[in-house]
Amino acid sequence: MIKAVIVDDELPARREMRRLLDEHEGIRVVGEAGDVDVGRGLLLRTRPDVVFLDIRLGRRSGFELLPDIDDETAVIFVTAYDHYAVRAFEESAMDYLVKPVDPTRLRSSIDRLRARLTGPAAETDSRAPTLYSATRWVFLDSGGTQEFIELADITHIEAEGGNTRVFTRDGRARGSARALVDWQRRLASGDFVRVHRSALVNLKHVERVEPWFHYSYRIKVRGFPAPVIMSRRHSARLRDVLG
Repeated sequence: MIKAVIVDDELPARREMRRLLDEHEGIRVVGEAGDVDVGRGLLLRTRPDVVFLDIRLGRRSGFELLPDIDDETAVIFVTAYDHYAVRAFEESAMDYLVKPVDPTRLRSSIDRLRARLTGPAAETDSRAPTLYSATRWVFLDSGGTQEFIELADITHIEAEGGNTRVFTRDGRARGSARALVDWQRRLASGDFVRVHRSALVNLKHVERVEPWFHYSYRIKVRGFPAPVIMSRRHSARLRDVLG
């Protein structure tokens, strides 16, 4: 059973979203919220598999809730405005639906959600696998180019929509159809840590860490000019783990 939460400041919109979700077997709405503060408490209590999140919540923004959403909770934005889509996908949203929600588009989103939640099991399907892991190596199919990559050579991985980009110490970046959460599961026992909803970093390739805005940090990865941002929540978790 997929647990869903709806966060929207308009009651009719929440009712319509619930009605649409009721048409899909295996999805249970475990709560609704009409503003940021109530939504934050609801998300912390219920730990849903997916949140259907509006962008404009009164005078505030749904983006404010992202730091409080678990990494493994899928975020599907549902909004009347299409011009926030780029930022939404930069923040690792799984999908972006424009109101009034097209039932066909919603079904596509839910199909992707089911595939994400059953990802490890789906690897046994010969039609699906694009990535195979071992102790030291992964086989990466990046859309026309297939190669073995040593895990130690991966410096960081960033979300790109529902997919990812894999960066290696030779300065290259390769696309992958795998979601960031799938990479996190595969690399959980190694030197890789989640530093943001949208990024994993190999600690062996970190050159330095610098304070940034609002208690966040910038991570300088060796060999790459652009820093990786570490969120306040993930920095606190990392300090707890590393002491």
